[in-house]
Amino acid sequence: MLRSLTIAGLALGLLTLGGCGGAESRPWVATMSASSPMYTAVSPSASASREILNSAPICCESLSGLRFKPMDLKNAQFYEINASSQAFGFSTGKSLVQGLVIPDELERATIIMDAIAGATVFVPTVLVLDRDFQISRAIDSGNFKYTPAGLMDPQRLRGSFLLDRRQGSKLEAEKYLVVFTTDKDLRGSTQMISEARLHARSRGLADPGLPDPVAQHAATGVFRLRIADLQTGVRSTTDYVEQRRQADHYVEGGSAARAVPAPTTVREPVEPKLQPRPQPKPVVPAPAAQPMLSETQSIYDNMIRDAVANGNMDRAWRLVQEAERAGSTTARQTFLKAVEKK
Repeated sequence: MLRSLTIAGLALGLLTLGGCGGAESRPWVATMSASSPMYTAVSPSASASREILNSAPICCESLSGLRFKPMDLKNAQFYEINASSQAFGFSTGKSLVQGLVIPDELERATIIMDAIAGATVFVPTVLVLDRDFQISRAIDSGNFKYTPAGLMDPQRLRGSFLLDRRQGSKLEAEKYLVVFTTDKDLRGSTQMISEARLHARSRGLADPGLPDPVAQHAATGVFRLRIADLQTGVRSTTDYVEQRRQADHYVEGGSAARAVPAPTTVREPVEPKLQPRPQPKPVVPAPAAQPMLSETQSIYDNMIRDAVANGNMDRAWRLVQEAERAGSTTARQTFLKAVEKK
């Protein structure tokens, strides 16, 4: 059950940290409304959150059966994972889930996600789905790193990933996010730095000598999502390649096996006996894609190497996709080798 800190309690804590009177009593963390999710206890305990998870029924057999909320493009948005959330059975264990819809007008962006940490923290893993609910890629929990509290930010696990739907192919089709946690992460905890120690460091004061808190990983929690400008680089591009490799790890049988519901059987109408059945038109198979000429393949490979060498990862990845659509069988491997040598 969620419980909010009162303004009085927050103010008392800030005064205790700041000392008595004068300029040094200015609050280090800006005062906010007690109803803000930033100052909301995400769970009374990890065991209580596990009970919520255990009692939650599985909502559906496929990812397409989840409910999805639209993302807010203008403002940072808080989402609560709680007893009202859907539950889904992943290959990594049952989890409460938040589904989000990526607006069509959001073409290129960096999506920043903060899992708010207190006594507990919900450690997220994110699946990116295409318009057919196939898993395009996975951002596992290892991408979310502990980030200490700051002037306007709480203790949190922060992660980010790129969205670039101008690239075409699978990237263009990315449409949904699924946020959940795993059985492995539920067994862990995160060591934090006490806000009293952070406050002392920011003011050049003596270390208070208080123990640092530990956030137990929980099945419920709060995360914040915001949209920033697209920021690409060598690391972000290699991260994307790794996210694609992990796409089938979280749903049993692979994304294609469970992401799309089985087609409904349709009975053919009974035709009168005296009326002959019309003959179907012959199906003409689509022409097979022609293999790329070796000379053209070499040209693409050289352009990819040059783009990576010059640090233009955005161009390099577009060349990979263009070459593969034209029939190249070496472009992706050329790109990966070039990134490894960078």
